[in-house]
Amino acid sequence: MNSNNKIYSLGIVGVRGYVGKELLGLLLAHPQINIDWISSRQLKGQLMSSLLDKGFDNSTDGHTDTRNDCTITSLSAKEVALRGTDIVVLALPNGLAEPFVEEITLSNTTKVIIDLSADYRFGDRLDVRLDKDWIYCLPELDHKALEAAHNLGLIKISNPGCYATAMQLVIAPIQDLLSRPANCFGVSGFSGAGTTPSAFNDPDNLKDNLIGYKLVDHLHEKEVTTRLNSAISFSPHVAEFFRGINMTVQLEFKQPQSVEGLLQSYNQFYQHFPLVECQLETPTIQQVINKPISVIGGITVSSDGKRATIINCLDNLLKGAASQALQNINIALGLDPLLAIQSNDHLSTKGEG
Repeated sequence: MNSNNKIYSLGIVGVRGYVGKELLGLLLAHPQINIDWISSRQLKGQLMSSLLDKGFDNSTDGHTDTRNDCTITSLSAKEVALRGTDIVVLALPNGLAEPFVEEITLSNTTKVIIDLSADYRFGDRLDVRLDKDWIYCLPELDHKALEAAHNLGLIKISNPGCYATAMQLVIAPIQDLLSRPANCFGVSGFSGAGTTPSAFNDPDNLKDNLIGYKLVDHLHEKEVTTRLNSAISFSPHVAEFFRGINMTVQLEFKQPQSVEGLLQSYNQFYQHFPLVECQLETPTIQQVINKPISVIGGITVSSDGKRATIINCLDNLLKGAASQALQNINIALGLDPLLAIQSNDHLSTKGEG
């Protein structure tokens, strides 16, 4: 797929959160992307290298290589647009992307905007206004829409949510077999609750604990329902581990199914997508931590074949966010979707448990 050797410029708005830092670590290993600037009000004046445990990927002597380092600044939406960067990543909290999107669109100099928030995932801007210019892309399910946009000017990508990714990867391949909405029980590490202190990311509060939250009408429930055009029920929980998602999906079928038949369906559906692994064994969080993969397995079928439970595990900061964003950037640029992902010795961010 990679038919060009062009070097692209990239800027990031917002790196205070875990996902922004994860994406930064991945981008530093990308052979065709240069990070031109980083904007963050909270981190203004710090060096980019200060956000990473191991410095840059080409550091071999135990010291941070600062030759390509940059100082984090704080840019307004208009200033971001004036930079004329090929790619702009918006790694902001929900509700803050719109001013940047408007200015970048008017500037007509940027090739790709990718928004990591939920702002443009529904086609209706969180019920604010219709914007059909955005491409929602979970690469294994929606890559064709993004590939078709290569020559359409500015490409606006909405990156999927972490829970929503885990649910869709299980439900989509066998959706036509279902007799009723899927029931999803998700458990995430506390990094999924963000960096702003709360009861849901307080290690003391989470010790020996499991806490449910937003048990109805969660944004990711709406996201999956919108994308699959089918209702689901979703109950999210946060646990005391730092990163990773375990998604347990309960399904009911129109006709009896078997473990072997369901596993074959998944293997066929994802045969060309190496970041989604399918197995008979029950996947675990430990299997996916610090990896850009999703592991589907533990398929259990009732004696009458009409019900099944399937588990999907992924790293919420990688396949649920940062590495998925890089997949989408690569596809939008016409590069190998796995460039700087599959073989990357990922740089861990500070704060991991």
